Amino acid sequence: MKKRMTAAVLVLLLAGLLLPGCSKDEVLDLYGAAVAVAGNVGLDSFLTLKGDREFGEDRYTGTYKAEYEDFTGQECPFGGTMLQRRKEERVQVECTVESESGEARLIWNCGADKPVVMAEGEGTFTQTAYLAPGSNYFNLEFEGFTGSVELKIE
Repeated sequence: MKKRMTAAVLVLLLAGLLLPGCSKDEVLDLYGAAVAVAGNVGLDSFLTLKGDREFGEDRYTGTYKAEYEDFTGQECPFGGTMLQRRKEERVQVECTVESESGEARLIWNCGADKPVVMAEGEGTFTQTAYLAPGSNYFNLEFEGFTGSVELKIE
């Protein structure tokens, strides 16, 4: 998957460099757009997700609801990669876990920083995530989990 993402970014970057009359800013904008598109590769498609996802204003926000039966694995319903962000950009994350058995966690993978466990166990968890430039993905991780998860990011 990383090879495809790298190849897509390089092709778009080269296309931008080869276009006559492109300024440095236009090339950088094209590169930023290519990185954002390539960053979507890290998200699970609606075909592979166990539940129902609805995006909000972008791929970082929205709602996700799912039921699980003895599921072990990982899902990535929200996130992406952007080169430039406003420092004050933040999202409110609310995760409700109802568990019959097993373990469930919500992990925020934020670029080069150490992953942050935003929710673990059963209950309703609310936190604010300050999105930094680079990659920001919200992953659900499960070990033998039976129950339901509702995730809302706005």
